[in-house]
Amino acid sequence: NIILIIISHPIVLLLRRVKMSQDPVIVVQDHHDGAPKKKRARTEAEEKKKDAPNILRPESSTLLDDMLYPMTTEHFLKNHFRKDAVCINRQQNKVAGNEELVSYICDTFLFGLNVKEIFAETSSENVFLWLRPPPSKSDSKAALNSVEISDPESAFALHQSGSHPAYCRAPPALEQLLVASLLRSTGLGGGHYHPPHADVVTIGGGTTLGRGEVELFISTSSSSSSGSKCKDNGSVSHLTGWHTDFQENFTIQLSGVKKWTLRRGRVRHPLRGTTPHYAREGSVIENQLKVARLSCMSSCDSDTSAYGFEYGENNAYGPEMSITLHPGDCFYFPSGMWHKVETIEPGISLNVSLMGTTYAKLMSEALQHLLVGSDEGWREIVTSRPGGGEDATNHLDSMMSRLPEMISEFVKKGGAQNILPPALQYPPIGNDEDNNVFGSESSEDDSVKNMESHELEEESDEPIDEKEEGQSDGENSEYEDSPTSGIIIPMDHFKGHPGWSCRQPPNTKLAKNPLATLVAMEDVAQHRDTATDGMTPSNPSSKQYILNVNFAGNDMYESYIRVILETEKYGPMMDWCVACESRGGAFDSDETNKDLWLRNLPPCLFYYGYLSWVKI
Repeated sequence: NIILIIISHPIVLLLRRVKMSQDPVIVVQDHHDGAPKKKRARTEAEEKKKDAPNILRPESSTLLDDMLYPMTTEHFLKNHFRKDAVCINRQQNKVAGNEELVSYICDTFLFGLNVKEIFAETSSENVFLWLRPPPSKSDSKAALNSVEISDPESAFALHQSGSHPAYCRAPPALEQLLVASLLRSTGLGGGHYHPPHADVVTIGGGTTLGRGEVELFISTSSSSSSGSKCKDNGSVSHLTGWHTDFQENFTIQLSGVKKWTLRRGRVRHPLRGTTPHYAREGSVIENQLKVARLSCMSSCDSDTSAYGFEYGENNAYGPEMSITLHPGDCFYFPSGMWHKVETIEPGISLNVSLMGTTYAKLMSEALQHLLVGSDEGWREIVTSRPGGGEDATNHLDSMMSRLPEMISEFVKKGGAQNILPPALQYPPIGNDEDNNVFGSESSEDDSVKNMESHELEEESDEPIDEKEEGQSDGENSEYEDSPTSGIIIPMDHFKGHPGWSCRQPPNTKLAKNPLATLVAMEDVAQHRDTATDGMTPSNPSSKQYILNVNFAGNDMYESYIRVILETEKYGPMMDWCVACESRGGAFDSDETNKDLWLRNLPPCLFYYGYLSWVKI
């Protein structure tokens, strides 16, 4: 082990670095001795260096910086994110932890850690209580059982009288702020997030690339229940046995003390967790095993036996490593890492679980969009009458033979940038100076307007560990959608995200995205039975157009991008685009309108994925 100590009064940074491929945790200690800082002229380097945070604020755009201090976010993302666990241990005045750092979260969002209030205001439909195993069971082998309590009063009574550890999702306001901020800072899902409990409009709705939840784990101890013995007072603590998660996790210890033990897992970027610590049905075990074994087929050592359900050498490697979290400590651990958690002192910990759309899903849905939009027979229902003149295998084989040509043509027309336009790669356009972690699609003059919001059905409110064998958030969600609901983009003044440009690169030509389609708002409005309130543009001389990108790859035909484009200036051009689409969508080679295209192209058509520059 190499120990590097950097001293900069009054901060002492201890960074323990071990073999990156083996030891699972990087430990950083932020120690403050409480002494006043000496006032002196600061160097330029010191001016640029971030000061130690006094408090964690979920609404702050620097939340991740504050959580990781003194490690920088840049260093974390480059060297450790999705690779290593990172533990930030804090100490103030020679006492482990820093309760002041989390006081704002506790007091402002969690009712001073009043458990009864937390249960009443949780985002979950139910509160989950863990049932301790009977005394005859071994601590390490006993499977956890949980009960769901829909009534918060009953849940609190059982939690208090039976010393049952509990967990539930955080109140909506806290969950939305934490998830939105950490998605933006890490870039997961492109920084995009559709809050399930908020009346907001996003460009993707149920298909938004980033998702997340915030869970509160409320631990207890009891001298009369089975569990692990605490050395200090002989009381019994709660132990959550070895398991893995499929999310990227950030934990903040709010009160109490917990001991974590971790070890690297053999599945990288897992699609599902492995949960032997829960009492599970055979179908769940089968599901977890088949997905895990699929994920590690190409990476597992041939000398290692098949990935197993129980924690062991066939699904983990390297040494085990333990850390202890006190109030104010922050901890990140990546998906797929085995861990167990023991309560040393009762308290509450907060865990932000981040997840999102995989490249495989994004690509497969785009491919389905291309297939059903072609005339190659892909929209036909599978029909098979062996021996009766209808051979489904031959028909499918014939269509598959033309797939390489179709994909090659798609790549020539933009490929990856058609699937991931700039609007999905950059976080939502917002005003970071106002600590806006949600962001809102806006132009430079803040003239973007939200109309009616999508009325989303509530996503499953079960905590992530309990629902990990079901649909992930956002999958197959339905929403009642007015054609006028959505983010309105003022085409005439749009400039996009700072640092982005739609300037034509050398040796490129203009192409329309085959995954994109335009519909004139008037084509929708004239056929509606109901009143058209809200369907009139804010300016009578303006026209509106609905842009949808990549929508035919899911059962609900939800678009990855859906925005309403409003313009006074580009009406004739947009009408021509709609007309071209009605004739088959091929207009990039139309010499008649070449000057119209190249003279003054609206930047928003590039940003939201209708147009792109492709190599000649």
